[in-house]
Amino acid sequence: MRAIVALCTAVVAANAQSPLDSPSIVAKVSPAVVFIKGESSAGTISGSGLIVSRDGKIATNLHVIRDLKNAGVQLAGGEIFDTVSVLAFDDRKDLAIIKIAGFDLPIVELGNSIEVRSGERVVVIGSPRGLQGTVTTGVVSAVRDDPAGTGFKVIQTDASVNPGNSGGPLLNDRAQAIGIVRWKLQGSEGLNFAVPINYVRGMLEDLQKAMSLDELRANLASPRSDVFKSSGFPTVWKSLTFGVVHTLRFDGDFIYVETAPTERQRNVEFDSCELKKAQNGGYSGVRRSTFACSYRRWTGPWNNRCSIENNIELNSVTPSRIEGRIFAPANDAVFDCGRCSYSKRSVWKPFVWIPQ
Repeated sequence: MRAIVALCTAVVAANAQSPLDSPSIVAKVSPAVVFIKGESSAGTISGSGLIVSRDGKIATNLHVIRDLKNAGVQLAGGEIFDTVSVLAFDDRKDLAIIKIAGFDLPIVELGNSIEVRSGERVVVIGSPRGLQGTVTTGVVSAVRDDPAGTGFKVIQTDASVNPGNSGGPLLNDRAQAIGIVRWKLQGSEGLNFAVPINYVRGMLEDLQKAMSLDELRANLASPRSDVFKSSGFPTVWKSLTFGVVHTLRFDGDFIYVETAPTERQRNVEFDSCELKKAQNGGYSGVRRSTFACSYRRWTGPWNNRCSIENNIELNSVTPSRIEGRIFAPANDAVFDCGRCSYSKRSVWKPFVWIPQ
């Protein structure tokens, strides 16, 4: 009997984690996605948000509310709340936790953004142009450093977003929020970005005394020093050896590097390094590249997605010059797309980076 009960429990747990189709995700989450609207000195501003607690805490983008003189929140069922307070904000990551006087409200389950992987299916729900409850779908294109170089990770997706989607949830196939939709790259299609949900989790653990929108603006207007920007190290570097451009983020004993692919490497979807300070004063870590490629067999063309890892070391790091080496394929090595491997063993290659 105990064995049967244990088996049934395991089946229930497995089913709870089973992927859902898009209509099921929308039906489960839509009641907890809200429409935020208010007036600023520049006119009407609107955006989206997701309810994260039954007593009315809502996660959204800071830019949705930062300039509002007054704000209201409309639930998916039509109920309107005219009073909004602010419990937490993060100017760097463009996040805010606001509060309405709710009770027993529907909520969005929060996922774990560390587990997000390129290629997984996602759903976006929000209010683009005020059209509440609009749904778009796509995939995670990459998880990368913020292209603006502001010092945090973002989730890139091809799921369509427009003004008004800001602050709404990016959902995985288990109807969990894995990100907060933030912005799209102007002049481009399919280059949209969300802030990982784990940053929101951290904010919910450190809520402040409730403040009004006027108090929020006063806090944002207060001068702040940015210790990371004053560290003396540039953000963008160029390799004299390979000609590629790197974005670097210095964080304590770690350096995070993201590489902008050249035209020859335009099929690279994600190329980054994480290096940790070593006892000798340098840094060592791993470079990870994920890309799509194609190859032919007698049955026709095939597509493959490959992930390659190479060891990398930085031996000298100064604000004006970085010298290091990477364990990379030999120049005459041929890549086998079907096996995701090279024809020859890798060798150490030196490089030099300078600020761009």
